[in-house]
Amino acid sequence: MHLSEHRHIVNALDADKQPRPTSIPNVVFTEDDARGTIFPSDDLLVLITNINGADIKRVLVDGGSSANVLFMKDFNEMMIRKQYLTQVSYPIIGFNGSIVRPEGSIVLPVQLDDGPTARDVMAEFLVENVPLPYNAIIGRPIIHDVQAVVSTYHLTIAYVSNLGAVEKVHGGR
Repeated sequence: MHLSEHRHIVNALDADKQPRPTSIPNVVFTEDDARGTIFPSDDLLVLITNINGADIKRVLVDGGSSANVLFMKDFNEMMIRKQYLTQVSYPIIGFNGSIVRPEGSIVLPVQLDDGPTARDVMAEFLVENVPLPYNAIIGRPIIHDVQAVVSTYHLTIAYVSNLGAVEKVHGGR
């Protein structure tokens, strides 16, 4: 038996011991959510997101990314010292297939929207020093943590707020 098969058996046996996720309210996207989108559209979902108390523009929502990423320019603008980065020993694959070595990782507070529609989470970001038109990437870890559903058709992310209601943030149009 291969090691990966053993790992699957162990995980399957422990599945009943794992806490079940809280129930998620129904999520519905409507015509109103697509208002302002020019069709046909294959635009990316790009938001303004509060990271570490700063409103970061051009944040790409990428459900294909296994990590949240913060780029060095905005990391430096937050005036966080590099000494607070945790070393990362593994490379990651960039958009163009190139291998990128992160400067490190850091856990920062993230807030989607504000007021009663806000959702706050702590999220780990890989900090990368590569030029991209985005300042950060929200990947699957944050999407999962805020219990979000992303609609690229509507350029909208629906998430469960701190108060337990479904709220939505629309991308730049």
